[in-house]
Amino acid sequence: MFADKLLITIGLLRPVRRRAFCPACKGWLGSDDRTMSPREIAPPALAAGVVLIFAAIAWILVIYHSMSMGDMEMGVGSPGSFAVGWLIMMAAMMLPTALPLVFEFVHHSERRAGWQVATGLLIATYLVVWLAFGLAAYILCSALGMPWANQRLIGGASLVLAGTYALTPFKRSSDARCRELCALHGPLPFNLQRSAILTGARYGVSCVGSSAALMVAMVLIGMSKLGWMVLVSVLVLLYKLAPVDGIWQRTALSAAVAASGVLYALGG
Repeated sequence: MFADKLLITIGLLRPVRRRAFCPACKGWLGSDDRTMSPREIAPPALAAGVVLIFAAIAWILVIYHSMSMGDMEMGVGSPGSFAVGWLIMMAAMMLPTALPLVFEFVHHSERRAGWQVATGLLIATYLVVWLAFGLAAYILCSALGMPWANQRLIGGASLVLAGTYALTPFKRSSDARCRELCALHGPLPFNLQRSAILTGARYGVSCVGSSAALMVAMVLIGMSKLGWMVLVSVLVLLYKLAPVDGIWQRTALSAAVAASGVLYALGG
């Protein structure tokens, strides 16, 4: 009973409504306590769960690619193959950080027609922003003739720069903007589909500002380096969902990022 009340309090469950979002969900959540009304999974929680499942599938594909293909050097594949690989990697790494936004968007829009389509548009727009960033990085690195002879040194230097970037005011403001957008203060003001696209684009741009240096480092290190991909994903989650506000904590985290760059450059 305590668990049910806790889930209802945080918005994951709710009493069944006359026009329930998911009638089948009622059967999953029956209760022996006759004092409590039947419950259903709240639409925001279900939408966030679906996004999390997509992220998990993306991670499975990333792991399979890493184990079967080995190191993938930037500039070897075609733009199309890079775009597919990059999009899957962004879905794996970045969709978990968008869960608060998805939850809040559905919370504010579930009573409006077409909210399911709008939620899909929000996620698609968010990923398109990251795809555009990845293609820009691909074009730039291809123009510079990547891979280079000193690729490991350059990859390590990119992590050191990412650690330094994390101390800049622009990085801190981008993190704050991401958290602000996740709050979605008040009702959505206009056409729901247009609102979803605009929200996804704004959140995507803020995320690029927050995580661009780490993503560039990921490109330079290699998109099939699974261990480093997991490390970068954890760093992104820390910066966006468990923000370190104190200067000493942020400095320590940035120093750890820079140290990992030195380790990589030395062949670790």
